[in-house]
Amino acid sequence: MRPGLSRRFVRDWLVPQWRWFALGTTFSAVTAAAAYGYAQIVKLAIDWLNSADPRVFTVAPLAIVVLVFIRAPSSYGQTQANNTGVQRAMIHLQDALFGSLIEGDFARLQASASGEYVSQFTNDMALIREASLRLATNLAKSVLTILASIIFMLTTDWALTLLLVVVYPIAFWPVVRLGERIRKTSRRSQEQIGALTAQIGEAFQGARTVKAYGLEDYQRGRALAGFSERSRLYMKILGNRALVDPFLEAIGGLAAAGLFAFAGWRAMSGASSAGELVGFIVAIAAASPEVRALGTLNSVLGEGLAAADRVYAAIDAKRTIVDEPDAVALDTSEGKVDLVDVHFSYPGASPALQGLSLSAEPGQTVALVGASGSGKSTVFNVLLRLYDVASGSVKLDGHDVRGLKLSSLRRNIALVSQDAFLFDATIEENIRLGHPGATESEIRDAAQAAACDFIESLPQGWKTQAGEGGRNLSGGQRQRVALARALLSKAPVLLLDEATSALDSESESRVQAALANIAGRKTILVIAHRLATVRRADRIFVIDAGKVIESGSHDELIARSGAYARLAELQLS
Repeated sequence: MRPGLSRRFVRDWLVPQWRWFALGTTFSAVTAAAAYGYAQIVKLAIDWLNSADPRVFTVAPLAIVVLVFIRAPSSYGQTQANNTGVQRAMIHLQDALFGSLIEGDFARLQASASGEYVSQFTNDMALIREASLRLATNLAKSVLTILASIIFMLTTDWALTLLLVVVYPIAFWPVVRLGERIRKTSRRSQEQIGALTAQIGEAFQGARTVKAYGLEDYQRGRALAGFSERSRLYMKILGNRALVDPFLEAIGGLAAAGLFAFAGWRAMSGASSAGELVGFIVAIAAASPEVRALGTLNSVLGEGLAAADRVYAAIDAKRTIVDEPDAVALDTSEGKVDLVDVHFSYPGASPALQGLSLSAEPGQTVALVGASGSGKSTVFNVLLRLYDVASGSVKLDGHDVRGLKLSSLRRNIALVSQDAFLFDATIEENIRLGHPGATESEIRDAAQAAACDFIESLPQGWKTQAGEGGRNLSGGQRQRVALARALLSKAPVLLLDEATSALDSESESRVQAALANIAGRKTILVIAHRLATVRRADRIFVIDAGKVIESGSHDELIARSGAYARLAELQLS
């Protein structure tokens, strides 16, 4: 637990909603005053009863009814006001977490399984919400009710009150220690839930592989181990929670026994009246549930703070891919791309680029070829500045990409990747994301250029939902929609990472024709293994082990009988 976390959470997210919490506290004060009134009227009623005063059946019932109609709505108002404040605070916290993740470094998103992040928005946020609601709802109400009861007891019998005030805090200390144990266990439990969520998500996402290789038992075994560990940690939390109420019950029982003995002795000796004794008991009865609520609040708060620690760790994660202080905005790029002596390694991996240099002039179509793992996709990653290079420079129009504002850099580059990710929106909306201000005619033209003639035959046509990740479409259909999205973009640089790999020969031919139509108007960098895709390129760079080992046109490279010629021969054979 990082120092000052609870203060920071209150300062950042709860204090801005202070008007709602102030309203809730006002209602809590009214509720506490009503509790004071109950004890006071009971004390008077018992004394009236002993003296045969008729006010016992006139004033006392009326006062109780009035107090009921004051306490009930104030209790409701207090709960609703605090709930509203907490919910509004949670919206801001969730927005801050999502913003930190989605706007943060790409490397950070790649480093952890998506299930861990999903767990933060589900499990962690649920724990924080519960702790915040309990804190807002119970703290003011419980403290004010206990305070009102103590005031009544002090004015009634100060000696007896002093006994309770001394005993209860001493007895409450073990409850605080239990809360600390719950907090530590809860943090381990939340981390395990994140891993379990990622594991379950992985099993479902890889369902095709699971079925193909008969891995159902293997996946069930992994999941069962996760469920068992989750149960063990949760039972530990529940066990610590379960100790709170019995402990408070025991302390309350001992306190009640001592109270009756001491109070009975004082009443028998004439130091207090029967009404004062009963009123004192009513005050204790009003305060006891609130003492217990504070005891259980400590354990819930511990779980919430452990969850908040994980959330704040994500929010506070330092970004490395950021705009430099003197970064400039590149409004419209000509499309000139240069990589000069670039060295780069992914975290914890061997070098991906080792002195790579290549260039593309505006309007050129440049192909990158080479074996898997040679560094081709890494070229695209550093050009988009998803990662910063270790040394060398990556340039757009002569500007080092590290000196450009990220928004302007990525506005000038469009990417179509092999996985062709689509969002759970309509086909039309997915294409429109390439240029949100595009007209319907422009969207249709881009789709036609990307050979998306299948759209009209879909159940809802252009309004068909693509599904999560585009799962409602085939691989080839997803790639064509993604290509249409890129073609709709105004970006002068187009990156195609195996963008036609899932297309049949006819669709690929049509896409190649579309790319030929825009050749000369956009700078196109294409990664492909098929000769048909790269042979028309103005320049081909052959990459091996993170370095360019030869470059030239298709015919030039074939004539050299080098690495490219061997790749071509293998493919033709």
